[in-house]
Amino acid sequence: MGILQELAKVFFKIGLFGFGGGYAIIALIRHLVVEETKWLTNLQFIDVVAISQVTPGPLALNAATFIGYKMGGILGSLVATFSSVLAPFILVYVASYFVHNIGKEKVDLYLSLLSPLTFALIMSGTYSILKDSISDAFSILLFFISLFLGYKAKWSLTRILLFSGIIGEIFYLLFK
Repeated sequence: MGILQELAKVFFKIGLFGFGGGYAIIALIRHLVVEETKWLTNLQFIDVVAISQVTPGPLALNAATFIGYKMGGILGSLVATFSSVLAPFILVYVASYFVHNIGKEKVDLYLSLLSPLTFALIMSGTYSILKDSISDAFSILLFFISLFLGYKAKWSLTRILLFSGIIGEIFYLLFK
């Protein structure tokens, strides 16, 4: 199977099972592109998530575009991006039939049953990133400082990212 077919298969699967948005499917994306296909290392995947966060657009779509480009150039990027939105497009199209024929209340009930699943998927994605990115005493300290700055000092995410990046780079240059 060529790389373009593999990209299409993997990102169609991500789009098909991507309940709950970007954060909820981080664990799935990581499983497929790090563990199953071995297209990325754990650290490269964390970089993809970080880049996807600071670029406009949904996380999964940005990740698909970046990984597709890394694996197959511009054509790979187009295939991965298109494949990641194809399954949700089909699902929404089919779901619209049910909304019109079985009633919005039953659809709302079904979607509310997905909430615990979405929470579990978000926690799984968080854990998969934390276990690889918090690896020494400095990274643990920086993690807790970032939490404090976000929740107690009410810093914006942009300020926290800039602060953490600058402090991390200074630490890396001085001690590594």
